[in-house]
Amino acid sequence: MSESTRAIILSHWSYANARDWEGFASLLDPELRYAVPQTREYIEGAPGYLDMFRTWPGDWHATVKSLVCEASTAVCIIDFVVGAEAITGISVFELAAGRIVKVMDYWPEPYEPPPRASQHMKRGAGEA
Repeated sequence: MSESTRAIILSHWSYANARDWEGFASLLDPELRYAVPQTREYIEGAPGYLDMFRTWPGDWHATVKSLVCEASTAVCIIDFVVGAEAITGISVFELAAGRIVKVMDYWPEPYEPPPRASQHMKRGAGEA
């Protein structure tokens, strides 16, 4: 199962980089939960997660630097490049029945979140 988990996560980033939103959406469980504990942001549902990627500003690209997978969990380290700025992202993915059900993003550098074009992004008091 970890090989299929690996394939799903690599497809996630490949579809995102290609802006293939139909392919990207096919990997997501409808009830997907997304959270950024550092900024207390979260999204409930696959449409919101898709919209966050679709509306992310700038000409961005993610390169997978490391990917460790188990049966239903993966930890992925990426270089996320927007224009001339590159930042490291750490994502923890949880899968069920071959779909992504939860994503937790961690960004090692402290930051305030950028303005969001997606109406699905919320900000709460704690981790989702």
